[in-house]
Amino acid sequence: MRWRACLVAALAMASVEMDSVETANAQSVANTIAEFGLIGTWAADCTKPASSSNFLTVYAIKPSGEVSRTYYDQPDHVHNNYKITSAKRQAPDMLSYEQVWDFDGSPANIAGNRVQVLLNMADGKFQIVSSQGSDGSFFVKDRKFPGSADESPWQSRCPGN
Repeated sequence: MRWRACLVAALAMASVEMDSVETANAQSVANTIAEFGLIGTWAADCTKPASSSNFLTVYAIKPSGEVSRTYYDQPDHVHNNYKITSAKRQAPDMLSYEQVWDFDGSPANIAGNRVQVLLNMADGKFQIVSSQGSDGSFFVKDRKFPGSADESPWQSRCPGN
């Protein structure tokens, strides 16, 4: 009987420790993203509504401390939503992060549920340098969209954010 009480206590302590590690990781990610200056709403053209050619990108810290990245492709329509699970400064103007799908159901595309992203920040704007799905496919590679010569757009922070 005593061994059961010890086992229950050990499991409870392990659960508390795991929660503490997850909370610390969320705080670390949030700090890195905030220090890089990403928290807020961003767009290629903040004077125009969200559209398939003018995504609104919102980086936010949730009450849980987790960081979300949400794309809007129409006013009030979420195209996709990810939770940022790790973030690291690669240089003063470069940030890499991993994001995981944060909706019920399957990801919006066949690239998988995890995406590795590399951003460049310059003059208060950011550009996606690289964005690669967990299946190895690229959304952006060397600042360009695959199969096109189009560069990923620079996004500016929208007023009020």
